Amino acid sequence: MPPRIYLTGFMASGKSTVGPLLADRLGYRFVDLDWLVEARAGRTVPALFAEGEPVFRAAETEALRETTAGEGLVVATGGGTLVDPSNLVVARMAGPVVWLRPSVDVLLRRLGRARGRPLLADAAGRPLRGDALAERVRSLLAAREPFYAQADLVVDADVPADLVAREVAEALVGWRRA
Repeated sequence: MPPRIYLTGFMASGKSTVGPLLADRLGYRFVDLDWLVEARAGRTVPALFAEGEPVFRAAETEALRETTAGEGLVVATGGGTLVDPSNLVVARMAGPVVWLRPSVDVLLRRLGRARGRPLLADAAGRPLRGDALAERVRSLLAAREPFYAQADLVVDADVPADLVAREVAEALVGWRRA
């Protein structure tokens, strides 16, 4: 198994749910990059975003680089982490990147219940709903998919998290970058 595995994908794709299951299956530790950012910055992700998205992205980049020093890690990146080309290079150099790819319908169902997602809020900070949410998700997803598509492995994330974790673990047995 590779020393580090990076999970990528859109918000609510299952990274923070699949990650611990995958880590348990492999005997690895799980790191949620958002949690690491919050611990290092001493502020929540929404609070960092309130200071400006560049403030959050800088903290996120620093946390990502920190994970490359560890071994036996499954890292759930933020939905926009690997959209930064330099972050994508850092992750791919450190271990395989796995794109958890649910359908848009599944994303919308999961995100319809979400709170605290700054990119899915209106100008007043209220969570988007209905058509406004669907439009924002489709727009962000279209911009991010070319980056997600550079992952080493793509896994259907419409199925239960335990099945996704099993599929990822099985696909990474003996993994070597081509």
